[in-house]
Amino acid sequence: MSTRKRDVTENNRKTFVIFLTTFVFAIGAAVAFIALSSQQSLGEPGAATEGLHQERLEDGGFILGDPDAPITIVAFEDFLCPHCQQYESTLKQIIEEYVATGQARFEYRMFTIVNPTFSPLSAQLVECAEELQPGSFWEAHDVMFNITSSSNFAANGARRFAQEMGLNYSDLLACTEDANQYQVDSELANQLGATGTPSVFVRYKTEDGLSDPQWIEFGGQTFNRGGVPYDVLSFVIQEANARD
Repeated sequence: MSTRKRDVTENNRKTFVIFLTTFVFAIGAAVAFIALSSQQSLGEPGAATEGLHQERLEDGGFILGDPDAPITIVAFEDFLCPHCQQYESTLKQIIEEYVATGQARFEYRMFTIVNPTFSPLSAQLVECAEELQPGSFWEAHDVMFNITSSSNFAANGARRFAQEMGLNYSDLLACTEDANQYQVDSELANQLGATGTPSVFVRYKTEDGLSDPQWIEFGGQTFNRGGVPYDVLSFVIQEANARD
């Protein structure tokens, strides 16, 4: 091979290496940016729900807001579901604008369908945070979404969750052996006909308590798949308050 050809080949090789290095760096930076943006969009854990009335229903479901509110928004989600991670910003807005002002309640259900191992585990960890540290469910909910939306939960998510919640990791894992709220919630989701996450329902206040969850109907459409848009939720809540 001539000297000229060797020089061309060497230059091409160097150009390819530089291109590949730049490409890998750009991909890494993009992933980091997306993860950081997602985490920032979820806000400070527990900030949106701080000071709001919280309790558990007879079947263990977690509910937030004034018991006298005429309507309850019910969300079935999986912490590992990317669509749920994106939908959290909509639910946060509903909490801040309608739950915090007493116009609605918010009920959270853990429908574990994404991964047969880690979806249940993530739900159990959040339930156990409440068991070990009463009153921390909604903060734990936010922390878990921050973790699953910014990192690989399967790698070290459980340890990171324990650390960020200030809980003993061994105690947390021991608690998960008996944490089964996700099973109750998933069974309810199946009974209601939910097939994916997020799935959003409404309940109305009645003389006997709360009505059964029902799909949201608006503008001739039944919202029985995916997250319900903010504008639709807002209209339904305002309509319920106008009738109250």
